[in-house]
Amino acid sequence: SLFETQPGAPIIIGGIPDPERRVVQFGVEIPRLLSLLAHHDPDAVVIGLDSIPREEWPPLAIVHVSFQVMVGLGTCMALVSLLAGWFAFRKGGVVARRWLLKALVLAAPMGFLATEAGWLVTEVGRQPWIIHGIMKTRDAVTPMPGLVVPLMGFTVLYFFLAVVVIWLLYRQIVRSPQTSEATADA
Repeated sequence: SLFETQPGAPIIIGGIPDPERRVVQFGVEIPRLLSLLAHHDPDAVVIGLDSIPREEWPPLAIVHVSFQVMVGLGTCMALVSLLAGWFAFRKGGVVARRWLLKALVLAAPMGFLATEAGWLVTEVGRQPWIIHGIMKTRDAVTPMPGLVVPLMGFTVLYFFLAVVVIWLLYRQIVRSPQTSEATADA
């Protein structure tokens, strides 16, 4: 969250935006990096929230934290991938390193979580606009009654499918013959 338009704008990692005081508390500031990332020039001017009417600001805390989560998870996945590639091609394999296998398992759902965080950044960050400068979200709401019925139907369906997938994974991984044989040999 950049509150003031400025040249050489810093990027803030972490923290919690405080819109009333127009600061990001508890964040780590890296000077000029936002200008470099946004305009490929560390001295470029980056437009801040001061150039947007206050009533058109999105909910800053949700957008800021979601963006940080998205970037953090993407960075973790990239680092784990680089480590796995390094050990696969230079150090003789990944399978012999249990810590790396555990890191790969932990990184597996990060892509989904990063995608969801990115979706939050996009959808919440554009508020109050559905099409910036043309149509606000309140004007685009469907005035159709009864939409809660299909919403709840799809929610129940996806919950049921999630339970089935978890049960199938459990049956395939934990109760597979190879797992049973390995525990019997130990």
